[in-house]
Amino acid sequence: MKKIILSVVVAAPLVLVAGFWVRNKVVGPVGWAQDDAEKALRLQLKDPDSMVIRSSFVVQKPGGDGVKDINVCCIVDAKNSFGGYTGGVRFVSHSWADNADTTFQTVSTNVEDPAESETAHRIGMLSGFEKAYWNDYCVDAKHPEIAPPQMPVEAQ
Repeated sequence: MKKIILSVVVAAPLVLVAGFWVRNKVVGPVGWAQDDAEKALRLQLKDPDSMVIRSSFVVQKPGGDGVKDINVCCIVDAKNSFGGYTGGVRFVSHSWADNADTTFQTVSTNVEDPAESETAHRIGMLSGFEKAYWNDYCVDAKHPEIAPPQMPVEAQ
């Protein structure tokens, strides 16, 4: 009986460690970037358990000095203080990994400010988030750049 208990006590941690190691190897830097993005989003929400990612995609770009940029771009929604969903905001997480996938780091995570975007769009401009993050990190062949909105005729 002691051998069985000892076997379980020794085997359980080994199985857990092996499982984490295998998962890390399978998901690689893109999976790590997505995990980091989700963790960062949850930290910024009032009700993290209500988080819903409506749209998510990854843009990988070659970086300098033997690294690649991995950008997670998404629209995230969650409940506000009143218990209702907000309608979703854009989010960008910027990470990099070396080309051998031995070094990885999430550099920044940024959430759009809807009020700032609305103000910018009213005067026919891109918001700071759209210029600095979305258009720089989230544009590739499948995802076009966001163009400045057209000003209403009566405002010109």
